[in-house]
Amino acid sequence: MKALFGILLVITAFLSVIPFVRMSMNKGDKKYECLKLLIYTSVFWTLLIFIERTITDLTIVYYTHMLGFPIKFLLSFLMFCTIFQYVEKKIPNIILVLSSLVFIADLYFALTNSKTQLILKLSISDITTFSDLYFASYGVVFILHFIACYLILTIAVLLLFVFLSKRKEIRQYKAVTRMLAISVAIVLTFNLLELFVINIDVDLTYISLVFTAFILYEIIFNRDMIFNLRTSGRSEILSNMREMYILTDRDKRIIEISKLFLNKYKIKDEDIIGKKFENLIDLTRDKVFIYSDHKIDNNLDELKDYYHLREKKFKLKNMNDFGYMMLLYDETQVYKLLRELNKLSNFDSMTGLNNRNYIENKLKQIKQTKNLGVISLDLNALKVNNDYLGHDRGDILLKGLADRMKLVLADVKNKEMARIGGDEFLVLIPNATLPFLNLKKEEILKACDNQDIEKKISVSIGIAIDEEFDTSIYQLIKKADHEMYKMKNRVSPIYKNEILEYIKIKDQFIR
Repeated sequence: MKALFGILLVITAFLSVIPFVRMSMNKGDKKYECLKLLIYTSVFWTLLIFIERTITDLTIVYYTHMLGFPIKFLLSFLMFCTIFQYVEKKIPNIILVLSSLVFIADLYFALTNSKTQLILKLSISDITTFSDLYFASYGVVFILHFIACYLILTIAVLLLFVFLSKRKEIRQYKAVTRMLAISVAIVLTFNLLELFVINIDVDLTYISLVFTAFILYEIIFNRDMIFNLRTSGRSEILSNMREMYILTDRDKRIIEISKLFLNKYKIKDEDIIGKKFENLIDLTRDKVFIYSDHKIDNNLDELKDYYHLREKKFKLKNMNDFGYMMLLYDETQVYKLLRELNKLSNFDSMTGLNNRNYIENKLKQIKQTKNLGVISLDLNALKVNNDYLGHDRGDILLKGLADRMKLVLADVKNKEMARIGGDEFLVLIPNATLPFLNLKKEEILKACDNQDIEKKISVSIGIAIDEEFDTSIYQLIKKADHEMYKMKNRVSPIYKNEILEYIKIKDQFIR
């Protein structure tokens, strides 16, 4: 048994040296401060144990062994610090102050133990070999020291487990949780063996704490893609880029996302970290449109922000895993311009209605005409108004008719209204009936009529509807136009004479 633990002690010593060599090569790198101190302290403790077992001077052996107690607490605190750094938390000042006071007290009691015997009930004069230090009874301060070490380790481990539980779907965090669980089990097993079962001149707490330090080194420095990304400087570079970014693991689960994105759309970090990228799409669907190609949607939503997504697979050095980096290029202004261009190509700026180009594209998309209503409108005597009352008069009539059409048809769903020519207008109404179309025709005529000839808008209207599903859309429009021209032949001459009489009376002849 003694030989077995002796071999285990040698292995542990090597485990403390391996990370020390690698981390010493990163002296200028402050991103692993706590982890570095943890590894350096582990190596220092290994050196003390080597001295304890090779030096013959019993005074040196005694104090070398006693220094192991404050080092145990220091290692516990540095593990606590390393875990805080890993979960991106700042250690509260009160904990820093209390931990410093406990370490100083631990160091004081260790160096004065020969007189006070508060940690070990053994003085320098009582020892004949280093083994005596391992078989001595514990003093009252040792119990407090033991509680302090385990309290700070317990808080650190609980904090890490809470952090990991919120990110349990991410592959990398699963590995961290597994390795941490193993290290916690080993620490507890070795310490319980030392306290209650095995009585041997090997410090099992040293073995368990150094092993845990090595596990943390493996998790953070060697294997953890998430921590490497956050502390390698890449994340800092990304956060200062104009483009927003998203980092995911190989399963497209989000590891990190630009704070700019989270703040802009009021998303909490915990609502998206560990979730698949598709969840982010669903969560922001009403505010954001993310696309990976340049296919332009004709129905651009002016309330949304538009982002062009570009993604690249990446692999970190010394890691047998990969993830994805996604950059979001804000193209909202481009799409705003596209909306304006789309509006110019599809809308009539004078009336605010759609134009001929728009309605012709709509007509090509219509496959079913059953119960589709068509209203054809044409201003009467527009040329006479322009010739005798000025071209501003024509503009007023065009805008006036458009405004009255909008007012009368405001409650009609899914309608399409367009100015298709100089004085021609067209309305398409799905799920209509003939009585409904006649009603809207009369309402438009009533809205346009006025006793004051200057306020009157004379319009001819024709309607058509496919109630039998046997007419094409173009036949329906032709039928509505025919009805409109029948009315125009009857009404337009009368209105023209009214205008001429008005001009004659008012003496406002203008050529």
